[in-house]
Amino acid sequence: MNFYEHQDRAERRTKLIVFLFVLAVLCIVLVVAIPIGLVSEWEPGVMSVAAIICLLIVGIAMVVKLNQLRGGGMVVAEMMGGTQLQQGGSTQSEKRVQNIVEEMAIASGMPVPPVYIMEDGSINAFAAGWSPNNAVIGVTRGCIEQLSRDELQGVIAHEYSHIAHGDMRMNIRLIGVIFGIMALGITGWILARYVGPLVLHSSARSRSKEGAGGAGIGLAIIVFGLFLALCGFVGTFFGRLIQAAVSRQREFLADASAVQYTRNPSGIGGALRKIGGITPLSSTRSDASQCNHLFFSQAMKAMFASHPQITERIARVECIDVSRLPEVETGTSTIGSTSSFSSAVVNNSIESIGELHNDFKHKAKCALAEMNKTVLDAVRDPWSARLVMFALLHNSEDEGQQKILAINLSVEELAELRMLIKIVPNTDTRARLPLIDLAAPALKQLSTVQKDMFAHTIFLLVKSDGVVDLFEWAFVAVVKRHLLGSRKHKNNGTLKHKRSSVSIVIGALAYGGSASQEQAGGAFGVAMSSLGMNDSTLPTETMCSVSEMEKAVQNVAVLKFTEKERLLQACVACITHDEQITVVEAETLRAIGDLLDCPIPIF
Repeated sequence: MNFYEHQDRAERRTKLIVFLFVLAVLCIVLVVAIPIGLVSEWEPGVMSVAAIICLLIVGIAMVVKLNQLRGGGMVVAEMMGGTQLQQGGSTQSEKRVQNIVEEMAIASGMPVPPVYIMEDGSINAFAAGWSPNNAVIGVTRGCIEQLSRDELQGVIAHEYSHIAHGDMRMNIRLIGVIFGIMALGITGWILARYVGPLVLHSSARSRSKEGAGGAGIGLAIIVFGLFLALCGFVGTFFGRLIQAAVSRQREFLADASAVQYTRNPSGIGGALRKIGGITPLSSTRSDASQCNHLFFSQAMKAMFASHPQITERIARVECIDVSRLPEVETGTSTIGSTSSFSSAVVNNSIESIGELHNDFKHKAKCALAEMNKTVLDAVRDPWSARLVMFALLHNSEDEGQQKILAINLSVEELAELRMLIKIVPNTDTRARLPLIDLAAPALKQLSTVQKDMFAHTIFLLVKSDGVVDLFEWAFVAVVKRHLLGSRKHKNNGTLKHKRSSVSIVIGALAYGGSASQEQAGGAFGVAMSSLGMNDSTLPTETMCSVSEMEKAVQNVAVLKFTEKERLLQACVACITHDEQITVVEAETLRAIGDLLDCPIPIF
C-alpha cells in the first residue's frame, strides 16, 4: 500500500470511529435511562430528559475537545506536559534528537516539526497534528537520554511513519471522540468529589431550615454524581475498545516502516527491548488516557491494550530481511551547483512520497552538512529566521526591495541581514526549499503581530519589481503554509469535478517551463492526456497567473489522495516534457505537493 492509499484509508477509518462512537453513546444512554426508568416507573418524559442530558454532556464535551485541538500537534504536546525544545538543543542528547528530526524532515520534504520534551524517565514518543505542516514530535527525557542514536532514530522513524500514513489526523479526532464518551463519568466524578461536598460544607455552616435542605441537595448531588460515574465506566470501556480497534495494527505497520526507513532492525528492536523493562509514563497526566493511542508504546495500563505486546513487536521487526528491501540510489547525493534535475531523479522522488530511502537520508545529510553553520543557527531562531527568508528573496539590483527593507527593519536587523546576504546560499538554488523547511519551527514561534508583519514584508519584497515568478510563488506559498498551517477539510473530491482548476495548475507549469506557446501547448497536452482529459485546451497566460494558480491549488487540495497522486504525476509529465527540469520547476512541484499534504522527498 503506497502513501496515497494509506491517506485515503485513514480517511475511511474515520467512519469506523464514528460508528463505534454512535454505538458507545447509545449504550451509555441505555445504561443511564434504564435505571431512571425503573425508579420513575417508566415515565417517558423523565427518561427522555435523562437521555437528552446524557447526549448533551457527551456531544458538548466532544465538540469542546475537538475545538481545543484545532491548533494541531502543539496543543496535544502541551496538553501532555511537553515543553518545546529550543532550536539546536542545550545538551548533547537534545542536539542529537534535533539533528535526527531535521534529517528525516529534509529527506522526506516535510517542514521540520517542532520537538517537545516530556520530563519523564520512561522511554516513549508520539507524533501529533492534523497534517505534516502542523505536526510535532514529542519525546520523553528517558527516550533521548537512554537510547543510542540508532535506537532513537528507529523511534523517530516510527513516528514519521504515522505522519506519512495519515494516522495523526485520525488520532487527533480519536482524542475528541474518547473524551466525549468518557465525559459522563468525568462529570459524575466532579459532582461527587467537588460539587456535592461543597454544598454539604456550605449547608453545615447554617443551622436554619434552608441549611438542612441544602444538606439534602448536597447528598443528592453526591449520589447522582456517583451514579453518573458508575455509568461512565461504560464510556471508559468503549473508549479503550475504540483505541484498541484502530491502533494495534497501525503500530505493526509503523514498526515495519521504521525498519524500511533506517534499514536497521536492531535500532527499533533495541528501543523496544529497553521499553520492555520500563514502566509506562511515571508522571501520568489526566489526559494520558485519551492520548494512549498516540504513543510509541503503551503510555498507561488500560482495560484494552492500545498497542501489541512488546515481545511480538520485537519478533516482527527482527524477522525483516533488510536485504530484500528496495534500495534506491539515483542521481547525485550532494547539493551542487547544477541548475537542473534529471527526470529519473524527479520521478523517483514522486514515487517515493511517504518513504525514506537511504538515498534521501544521505542527500539530506549532505544538504545539512554543506549549509553554512551561521545560516543554520540563524534559521533556528525566530528573530533571525525571518532575516534568512528575506535574504533568500533579496535582489541587489532591485532598488524597491532596498527601500522596503529600510522602512520595515530596524538598524540592528538591517545589519544582520547584510551579513546574511553574503552567506545565505541564494545562488545555490537547490538549498532554498530545505532552508524554508528548517525555518518552520522558528517561524511558528512568532507572535500573531510578528507573523503579520513578516508576511506583509515578504509580500512587498515579492511585488517590488511588479512581477511574481514561479519561484516567488513557491516561496510565498510554502512560507504562508508554515505560518498559517493547513486548513482541515475532507479529502473526497475527484479530478473530473476540479477540471478547470487542474487545467490552470498544469497550464501555469507549462508556461513556466517553456520558451514558446507551442512548447507550452505540447507539455500541457501530454499532462492532461495522462489524466484522460484529451479534449482540454491550454488556458491563456492571463488565466494561469500566479494568483489564479494559488486559487486553483487551494481548490484541488480537497481531492482524494489517490486523485492527488494522479495530479502530481501529471505535473511531472508536464515539466519533463522537454526533458530538462529546472530548479524553479522542481521547487514549484515540491510547493504544490506541500500544499496538497503530499510532501515530496528531497531531489
